[in-house]
Amino acid sequence: MDPKVAELVGLLRHQIISPVLMETGRGQTKYFRETASREWDVPGRGPRRFSPATMKGWLKRYNKNGFQALLPKAREDVGGFRKVPDERKKNIRRLREQHQKMSVLQFYDLAVKEQILGFPPICLATLRRFLKLENLFAPQDPPTARKRFEMSRFGELWTGDFMHGPQVLCEPGGKRHKKAILMAIIDDHSRMIVSGIFGFQENTLLLENTFKEAILAYGLPDRLYVDNGPSFSSEYLRRVCAHLKIGLVHSKPYDSPSRGKIERFFRTVRDQFLTQIHPNTEITLTALNEKFSSWLRNEYHHRHHSGIEMRPMDRLQSSIARYPLKRVDEESLSEFFMVSVERSVTNDCIVSFQATHYETPAAYVGRKVELKYLQDRPTEIYLYDNGVRIQRLHPVDTMANGRTYRPGPRDPHVPFQTLMNQEVKS
Repeated sequence: MDPKVAELVGLLRHQIISPVLMETGRGQTKYFRETASREWDVPGRGPRRFSPATMKGWLKRYNKNGFQALLPKAREDVGGFRKVPDERKKNIRRLREQHQKMSVLQFYDLAVKEQILGFPPICLATLRRFLKLENLFAPQDPPTARKRFEMSRFGELWTGDFMHGPQVLCEPGGKRHKKAILMAIIDDHSRMIVSGIFGFQENTLLLENTFKEAILAYGLPDRLYVDNGPSFSSEYLRRVCAHLKIGLVHSKPYDSPSRGKIERFFRTVRDQFLTQIHPNTEITLTALNEKFSSWLRNEYHHRHHSGIEMRPMDRLQSSIARYPLKRVDEESLSEFFMVSVERSVTNDCIVSFQATHYETPAAYVGRKVELKYLQDRPTEIYLYDNGVRIQRLHPVDTMANGRTYRPGPRDPHVPFQTLMNQEVKS
């Protein structure tokens, strides 16, 4: 125990027994019984009650050996493990030497399977303390030397990441809450947040909306720097970046310091933006995004940034005066952000997608076709042939098909009712 804490404990014990130092045995007993119901705040241990026998023991030791007798004694086996016998320690050391690169949790599961932790097995916390004391943790790689870097112009490097945000209402007037997820992209040179949107899921739809908004507002970047999460490692993002001629760079796994600028921005969001929203305020996702956009426009982008010693907006203007933005129109951009799927056309000119039947031209019967759609408009399906858009597909209308006869090779487009009248006359 810390000597200062031990001294405070001794002083507390002295305080408890002081009123009866000169009392007779009967007076001491009466006092200790009354004091046993009282709670004392023991340094380093919290609230405690003491039995009359415990307090009598303090008084006896104090009268015999003075204040030093009131100090708490250190355990004789301090630093040891009473639950881990010597033979078990040897088995743990031996197994750990064979599996040094395992995490403590993985090693614990292995040790339980090997039945070397006793029955019932010692807890994970005890094993963790034992490995730490024995210097048997997984060997750590030496720290990686890092150097500060900065791009020379706007758009040379954008860094994107997700941040877990506050609980918000799922719908206006509703009672169910859900955690909001922020997807943000920062420009390395200017520290401008080129786009930031809150959503409910860390998926490619939120990534699409954020990345597309950034490109429409600030043009195409040279490179996008992200981590190895499922959305950032998806084939979808690789295809988008490839078609837009954007370099896609992934950081090393678990290397968040390499994305320090976006991580620092997230800390600013927590410290400066989210603190403006009262924790008891009922707010929807739409309202949260409106407040966040307003905060970026009116505060963050116009505030002095210590990393660049100027405002992000000023550095953006200075850069684009020398290096114009690489613009792309919205229609072309939407084409690149479309999700592509392959489907087979049945004999009745139908393709099935997301539990809906869509009608295709008869020329595609029996063929595999490419369908494309935007994630925020999943019912707007387009048919492509060799990369060329043919037409938009519509759900099958069986009633309309019942009123119209689909012609064969030699027949003109004849209404179904007319055909029936001809058959009756013949």
